[in-house]
Amino acid sequence: MNKSVIIEIVDKYLSIFPEEKDRQKHFINYLNATNEKAICDWNNAVGHITAGGFVYSRSTQRFLVMWHKDLGMFLYPGGHMEAGDNSPLERAKLEAKEETGLELENLKIFDNELIPLDIDTHVIDYNPRVGMPKHFHFDFRYVFVAQNESGVELDKTELSSYKWIDKTELKKDVNYGNIIKKLDKYLK
Repeated sequence: MNKSVIIEIVDKYLSIFPEEKDRQKHFINYLNATNEKAICDWNNAVGHITAGGFVYSRSTQRFLVMWHKDLGMFLYPGGHMEAGDNSPLERAKLEAKEETGLELENLKIFDNELIPLDIDTHVIDYNPRVGMPKHFHFDFRYVFVAQNESGVELDKTELSSYKWIDKTELKKDVNYGNIIKKLDKYLK
């Protein structure tokens, strides 16, 4: 992954959401201090870039969440950026397709579709299955649209079940704090 692409996306993101400059400070410091190869290295114990997407059913106006075995919670599809990826959007689409089996379209919200709806920094606790210490995920979050709720085929490697939830239930999950207002605004 080309670090300059990430920096360009973050700069454009902050031009759309200038009020998030302080929120993104940790990520920007990480980018400045980390070499290009390490930003997508799963073994980087400081942290690495991830990408995912909220899957929204156009017909029911609900969101798909899946139970992640290692993390013990319901999450949207996503995964770690890899060195050969061209963009976080490309990785998010690939992960969403692999984890759900659904044909999805990217919800183009901004003029430049590479710009995510949200960039979130969160801590991932120690994972005994893979021996990964506590570290940060710098997560590029997009929105994907499915025409309906049928046809979900979970990747059972990391996921065990799924459910479709409405925005009210999504709002109850503390993991989705900042993105709720954005979903309200851009899904209208």
